Amino acid sequence: MNKFDREYLEKKYGVNNILLREYYHFLGKTYPRNLANILFKRQFNRNINWENPKDLNEKINWLAFKTDTTLWTTLSDKVAVRDYLISKGFEHILPNLYGVWKSPQTIDFDILPQKFVIKCNHDSGSVFLIDDKSKVNKEDLINAIKENLSRSFGIITAEPHYKRIKKVIFAEEHIENDNFDFSTLIDYKFWSFNGKVEYCHVYYTKNTNERKKSAIYKVSDWSYQKDKMLENQESLEIPPPRTLTEMLHIISVLTKDFPQCRVDLYESNGKVYFGELTFTAGCGRICDYTNDFLLELGNKITLPKI
Repeated sequence: MNKFDREYLEKKYGVNNILLREYYHFLGKTYPRNLANILFKRQFNRNINWENPKDLNEKINWLAFKTDTTLWTTLSDKVAVRDYLISKGFEHILPNLYGVWKSPQTIDFDILPQKFVIKCNHDSGSVFLIDDKSKVNKEDLINAIKENLSRSFGIITAEPHYKRIKKVIFAEEHIENDNFDFSTLIDYKFWSFNGKVEYCHVYYTKNTNERKKSAIYKVSDWSYQKDKMLENQESLEIPPPRTLTEMLHIISVLTKDFPQCRVDLYESNGKVYFGELTFTAGCGRICDYTNDFLLELGNKITLPKI
């Protein structure tokens, strides 16, 4: 078990016992549905209702373990998903791709611009923002990437569709933050149900020294939904993206065939940029939404007949 998985179990679920951690890892590799139910119960003190799922979390798990998720694997791959967007006519919202490598030692830094982003294609969080290539310690960066690339993502989180991704490293365009009221790009995470969107979970950082904050907005009138989250943060008045209408059209095309999908988009200089498609948001154990909101979103999911 790698350090990422150990830290996940310790910090998220308080699992400090070595044997128990190894048991969970075994389940994640061989019986991921069992592990999903165990972690769900640790989080919510109840089992997943597999026969009659109701809320968003239960239905995400039902879809993950009772339907064919082959396409989820392709579209969760941060490199392979690019072909899907191109096939739908949205190549123009993809950040420029500079290179793809199987090993961090083979990264060709000479072809990269001064500013770029390096990511692994198979996991969450392995993002290296490079503002000035000339100041990069290449050995340290390669070692950090190597550590992230060694991570078998999806085992300990009970998300088996991630395990099937063939791991690579890629470099792409560094999207500039043009909204100087915020220290980083605003991350717009739209909840889509067969292409229909009502809510956007907005992530933002006002100052560089503060933690990222978030808020739910209703897209129809871009109103702040304070009652949807357990922690009622005093949200800033975050204006809707100028490209909101275009964003909603893009999402409707990309996700019309999926009962549920979260679509991450960005905006810079009046242009939409694609982030990712996520089918198991929060690993199917989202814990910062109220029960009522989880049920509301769950009611929007029409499960296929099997």
